[in-house]
Amino acid sequence: MRISSAQMYESSLRALTTQQAALLKANQQVVAQRSLLSPADDPVAASQEVSLTTSLRASEQMLKNQSALTGQLQQGETYLNQGTSLLQAVQSRLVQAGSGVLSEADRKSVLADLTSSRDQLLALANSQDSNGNYVFSGFKADTQPFTRTADGVQYSGDSGVRQVQIAPNRFVDANFSGAYLFSDIPTGKNGVTAGAGANNTGSALLTNSSVVDKQVWTAASAQGPFKVAFGAEGAYTVTDGAGAEYSTGTLGDAGSVDVAGVRLSFSGAPAEGDTLTVDAPGTQSIFDTLDQAIAALSLPASPQESVLRANALFTLGANVGAAADRISEATSSLGSRQVEVDAATDFDTARKVALSSEITNVTGADIASQTEAISELGKRKTSVEAAQLAYTQISQLSIFKYL
Repeated sequence: MRISSAQMYESSLRALTTQQAALLKANQQVVAQRSLLSPADDPVAASQEVSLTTSLRASEQMLKNQSALTGQLQQGETYLNQGTSLLQAVQSRLVQAGSGVLSEADRKSVLADLTSSRDQLLALANSQDSNGNYVFSGFKADTQPFTRTADGVQYSGDSGVRQVQIAPNRFVDANFSGAYLFSDIPTGKNGVTAGAGANNTGSALLTNSSVVDKQVWTAASAQGPFKVAFGAEGAYTVTDGAGAEYSTGTLGDAGSVDVAGVRLSFSGAPAEGDTLTVDAPGTQSIFDTLDQAIAALSLPASPQESVLRANALFTLGANVGAAADRISEATSSLGSRQVEVDAATDFDTARKVALSSEITNVTGADIASQTEAISELGKRKTSVEAAQLAYTQISQLSIFKYL
């Protein structure tokens, strides 16, 4: 078979080009630190990489969400702890104020403390985050939630609760609305709201209200509010919310009155015309409660001042206790949410590591593959040099050198 010089040149050149292309690819793999450079290299591996990368990006987004949510929960917990401290201080001062006759200096001191605590709580309820968004305004993050007006503190936010996704099918509440934390606070204690008439002239001081017959109270509470009106010689009449007579009785030595399954306990003695009220819990803003407590402590000195103040603070103290319970429940809820977020973070952190490792293996970016690629680069370099040398030798062949 005759082989022409042109064929030899072409074959040598083709071998050189092939080896140079292989060298270029090996070099690209080493530089890119991965064996898979295009889907054509390994369609199956390329498809796996797309799927794994999508999962990895989802986990990374969840980690970002979890980190942001953790910051919001921790911030919220900080604010609520401050609110708890303020309300505990208020409760302590209300107990002091309602425990007996206050000196003028003591009354002014308690009044100043309550006023300061109320203003601090209002500032806390209007807290903003680092982005200038109001923390307790619901969905209306750009609206100041609480504003003092001539009619008291008004809420301008909404009841919305912002949520953050921490897993494909799991969203966690990031906040509480100001309406829930500060405005819609249950009144009373143990399912009962009790109070004394503002015009009472006797010495009866409310000391406790408790449900002694839950079944009776559950059935009768809708008929309230019930009013206990005292007459002469300890006689009293109980009327329901419509003004109809519900029951009658006479005070004994126990210092208590039973009304529709609720027992009102008191010290001292009611005067003729004095009244007590019993009702199912309603709702009232903590700011209204504090305003009323401040008003009670601002009553002018009179023989009845300590009795009226103590009875008012008995009712208001129960409301403050309910507000403290609400914030305590919210704080516990934030803690539970944080535990869930931490668990999700641990899961996605581990998943991110696993997915990254799998992508590394699939694309040939692992140490073993890179070591092999570097070795292959050396081989290809040697092959190219050999091809270049062969081409050089063949290109110099000519019959005229022998003539």
